[in-house]
Amino acid sequence: MNNDAKKILLERKFTSLDYSKLYVGGFNEMANALDIGMKEFEYQSSVNPSLNQDNFSLWKSKGAPILFGDNEYANDALERAKNGDFSHIRGSAANLRGLSRDVDNIGSFGDWWHEIDNKYRDKFYTTYMETETIGSNIDYTISGYWDDDEILDEEITGPIDEQELLNYLKPNESLDDFS
Repeated sequence: MNNDAKKILLERKFTSLDYSKLYVGGFNEMANALDIGMKEFEYQSSVNPSLNQDNFSLWKSKGAPILFGDNEYANDALERAKNGDFSHIRGSAANLRGLSRDVDNIGSFGDWWHEIDNKYRDKFYTTYMETETIGSNIDYTISGYWDDDEILDEEITGPIDEQELLNYLKPNESLDDFS
């Protein structure tokens, strides 16, 4: 598959309803992982009050409400995308990219995560990173932010499956149409 075809098919993928569903599904999973991790920390804290609280109270009062509100917005945006309006999905994706600034303002992810089983932080952080990549792909594509062949850089977009990209060919279109 030549690079021109790959770029066009990636743009179609990143602006598809299925990809938006993948993004919102990841966002839901991330919010759920945060909620479960925070509940586990609160439980462990009640059993052992000497746990390092670090910035947990800031996460509870600021970080979590921001993330949960953004998650609600992502779900609303998906409903609009189902009706052809992808501008809110783009806005949600841009908000998620900005979450790292919000996290920095409350003292990063915090040491409180290390007071509970690593599986909680790992689930949250892994899902956050994957969802942020998907969201960035959506935002950059809809906004036209890609520089030159940047959309082809798997270190930015994540793995590119050329076989899967064939699903984004239009009816009666072939790769020969992109030569």
